Amino acid sequence: MHLVIRNRFLFVGGLLCGLMFACKGQPPESEARIISVYNKTMAPLKFTDSKWQSELSVQISGAAEKSENQLTVLSEWNEDTLVFFFKVHDIDLRAYQHQKDHPRLYLDDMVEVLIDTQYERDSCWSRTHIIYHVNLLGTKKDDRGSQTCETNPEWDGKAKISHGVIGTLNDTTDVDTGYMVSLFFPWDEIERRPKEGLVMGINFANGDNDGKGRQLYDWVGAWPMRSPQVFGELLLSQKQ
Repeated sequence: MHLVIRNRFLFVGGLLCGLMFACKGQPPESEARIISVYNKTMAPLKFTDSKWQSELSVQISGAAEKSENQLTVLSEWNEDTLVFFFKVHDIDLRAYQHQKDHPRLYLDDMVEVLIDTQYERDSCWSRTHIIYHVNLLGTKKDDRGSQTCETNPEWDGKAKISHGVIGTLNDTTDVDTGYMVSLFFPWDEIERRPKEGLVMGINFANGDNDGKGRQLYDWVGAWPMRSPQVFGELLLSQKQ
């Protein structure tokens, strides 16, 4: 199994990039890959499911951003759907936005996935690139690129969302456990035909709201976040 996990942190607000990260948009010098395994049924996961500890999972810590969160991601696929399962350990659950595409949704506790569907590794945010922000209420903010390399916020994606919370929302007097979000992408949205060995560009991020301002960390250290040229790889496999 050739799963390699690299954890580089995003320094928000224009701070200096880490010494291990190529700040001018060069690909990471080490491979970051997540394996998506074929699964006909795609059964939902529980927070305590042993699958989260699988060697196929990607685990990303928020320690460098002074966030105590830990994000775990798993992926599966079949002929109809590509799914990402997100599990977040978060001791203080906060989210306020119920309106789709709300401009401040990114400030809630949320997960984020960015897909370079054609694996172009280009700095242009084109129409082959997709981003979803989903808060712990299951509310999304999504967009797709354009021919002019500008984001198209009017685009409305088709991915189905499920979510669950383990704790009490917006109550700072107790200690929470975390939340889960699942994103089910139809292949016609991605505009690829699924098959073993298919590779796409990918990045994952977690936004944490603990009342300290925006805390955001990601998998590969992309800044700005819409930087497909530094994304990791998503590889479709039929074998676990």
